[in-house]
Amino acid sequence: MSQFIGVDIGTTRTKVGCYDTDTGRLVALRHTPTPTEADPWGGRRDAGQVTGTVDALLRQLLADPAVRPAALAGVSVGSVGEEVVLLSGAGRVTAPVLVWHARHGRLAQQTDPLVGPWAGIDDTFSVCKLRWLARHLPETVAAARTFTSLADHVARDLLADPAAPVFLNISHASRTGLLDLRAGTLHAGALPELGLPGLAAPELVSSATVVGRTSGAGVLPAGIAVVTGGHDHMCGAFGSGVRRTGDVYVSAGTSEAQLLLLEQLPESLAPGVDAGVFVAGGLRFVHRATPSGRYYRAWRNLLYADVDDATMWDELAGVADETGPAVIDADHQRAQLAALPMEITRAHAMASLLKGLAVEAEKTTARLGQLAGTAIADVTIGGVAAAWPAWRRLRQEATNRRLRFVAEPEPTVLGVAVLAQLGTTGTADLPAHLITADNEGTLADEHR
Repeated sequence: MSQFIGVDIGTTRTKVGCYDTDTGRLVALRHTPTPTEADPWGGRRDAGQVTGTVDALLRQLLADPAVRPAALAGVSVGSVGEEVVLLSGAGRVTAPVLVWHARHGRLAQQTDPLVGPWAGIDDTFSVCKLRWLARHLPETVAAARTFTSLADHVARDLLADPAAPVFLNISHASRTGLLDLRAGTLHAGALPELGLPGLAAPELVSSATVVGRTSGAGVLPAGIAVVTGGHDHMCGAFGSGVRRTGDVYVSAGTSEAQLLLLEQLPESLAPGVDAGVFVAGGLRFVHRATPSGRYYRAWRNLLYADVDDATMWDELAGVADETGPAVIDADHQRAQLAALPMEITRAHAMASLLKGLAVEAEKTTARLGQLAGTAIADVTIGGVAAAWPAWRRLRQEATNRRLRFVAEPEPTVLGVAVLAQLGTTGTADLPAHLITADNEGTLADEHR
């Protein structure tokens, strides 16, 4: 009877989709590259261009015959969590948005490392980007009075109300470096000691919170609930049915993120593992990201730039049994191909790499379970790669666990849209079509 819109501002592509409660599916989807500008440190974005991109996609979505404007009840926005938007007292953007994986934060840490509670912090976190801006573009920070995440900035723009309070959802706050995870509050008083004395903390709100309704002055019709979203990986997990303590989700994208849901966080975290607040259920998570998708693209560009995906996966399927897994070093900077035939083809090399990455993924699952003191039986995997049987086979052969592969090609867009449903109605659908046919049962069966 109702429809909900999900907006996913990804690293490389921005997508908007309409979820229909009658069908239990995304009935319309539009996407385009996320605006990015090159710079010497790895990239930045113009927040105005991003909001313009989202508006253009929403106009296209509303023109789709499957979308019923009168049935639209809510909209939510998700994005990578570390990309931060600086805002003046009048709500004007004062600085570029630094791309989450770029080297700005690393440079800031090398120049003036954070100490105390922030010692050893992930240099992609928002505080490291803010420190880079304070040192390299100080006028942009001096003009700002607060900040928020890229997704929440876009969501606030959808309200078309310049007087709306600046808010930050707690899922994205988990990636700022400013969230006290145990207390669930922002370290607002820490901003001066971080070299950011002129900034005030935004209003912290939970994911799936209604922050207002569209006025009709923007691209969307009036009266639609605007609901806070969350980090894209967490929204993808939620959309894939990963919602219970002990559930593990692998998001196979640019960065392969793996997370484990918990009721309580462990006392300490291992190097390379971070933690945060999940988008629903009051749960926490421990998380580790590896650049598997980036390595895959580098090798694909080297070995298979001249063919389409189907041709490549057909080749891999034919030689997978003839190769062993690459041995990948602990810091994921080098790989040694192993157990290859004497008459090697490009398919052997690629299969060896993917097998090695599958082994590393299993190691990460085991380490997260050991860290949390939790037994893990099943792992749910979403992302474009999971659509290919050869990739699924390589992953399954690397573990004794049962892997559940998500058939929905856009689990993050779906998850953001269902978060809008949760915030608006208090309930969140669990679409039954999510899991691939080569798994036993369906997701809905397992949650009954």
